Amino acid sequence: MNYQSVVLAAGLGKRMRMGKNKQFLELAGKPLIVHTLSVFEQDEWCSGIYLVVNPNERAEMKALLEEYSITKVADVIDGGSERQHSVYNGLQACKPDGIVLIHDGARPFVEKQHIHELVESASAKGAALLAVPVTDTIKRAEDGRLETLKRDMLWSAQTPQGFQYSVIKAAHEQANQDQFIGTDDASLVERLGHHVDIVQSSYDNFKLTSPEDIEKAINLLRGREDNSLDVKIGTGYDVHQLVEGRPCIIGGVTIPYEKGLLGHSDADVLLHTVADACLGALGEGDIGKHFPDTDPAFKDADSKELLSQVWEMVKAKGFQLGNIDCTIIAQAPKMAPYINQIRGNLANLLEAEESQINIKATTTEKLGFTGRKEGIAAQAAVLLAKR
Repeated sequence: MNYQSVVLAAGLGKRMRMGKNKQFLELAGKPLIVHTLSVFEQDEWCSGIYLVVNPNERAEMKALLEEYSITKVADVIDGGSERQHSVYNGLQACKPDGIVLIHDGARPFVEKQHIHELVESASAKGAALLAVPVTDTIKRAEDGRLETLKRDMLWSAQTPQGFQYSVIKAAHEQANQDQFIGTDDASLVERLGHHVDIVQSSYDNFKLTSPEDIEKAINLLRGREDNSLDVKIGTGYDVHQLVEGRPCIIGGVTIPYEKGLLGHSDADVLLHTVADACLGALGEGDIGKHFPDTDPAFKDADSKELLSQVWEMVKAKGFQLGNIDCTIIAQAPKMAPYINQIRGNLANLLEAEESQINIKATTTEKLGFTGRKEGIAAQAAVLLAKR
């Protein structure tokens, strides 16, 4: 599932009292806007970023994109006099279909899990936003009288907010026609009578607005760095049935045999296992999540290409191979003649030395489905190390 994102970075940030756009504020050695853009840059669901900027800062923003290798920015758009106008300018630059997310550049701590939940909700319902339950007691003052509102009905809205493109474009155009200025994009959709779904987010997804928020952000980044291990470990396991009329591809090697492995892709049981181990180390689910067997795009796909995409995710998160240990479980065909070739393939795919890769093969002494030659299984344990 894909989405495009409009990221707003054109505001003046007067409450920050910096004398310049807060997007250039450095946190842990990188500008605030770079932290925010990196979330979308590293999300495989994001197909493009449309960055809305102050026209006077266009050159400076473009220089940051180049310096920090932010490659998914499809266009840099001039902002308007109001946030709402800036969003509309960004929407006009987007591709006119699919899901579009609208996000404040000053919210660098949004989590990918919540982005994906938001995209799924917006796809199903047409409009959705991230929000957290209000924890303070909220009172409304009117004509000198106080009224305590029911806290369990109140949510604090965040960004990104997600919409089907046609829904949010129509809402903005109606608001422009009515000269209505809303406090967020969801409010424009609400006034048209369209339901907006709530996806619960994290309190860490706050917007840097005041000087006090800077210290909070620095402490949050420091805590994340302290909790970030220099190594990550993952395991993988996969099984494929042996059937007639299919090639037997294992570790990228086509092995002569009377049967082959059944699957939506080329059914390379070993490469699928290695991909699962890497995804597990990253906490990114499994191969079925990223390359579902319901997607015709992956019909008869080369598993070397699938593993290469997974390895790009590993590199994007700053890791490299420490070592990997794999076991192929098969009664037949014999694996020994092909082990060195498989090892070489994995070394190329994982950009490592062959000494970092171990491949073993075993039988189950004719026990179980592998022993009856009904299928082949594989398992792997991988250690990823910080680059």
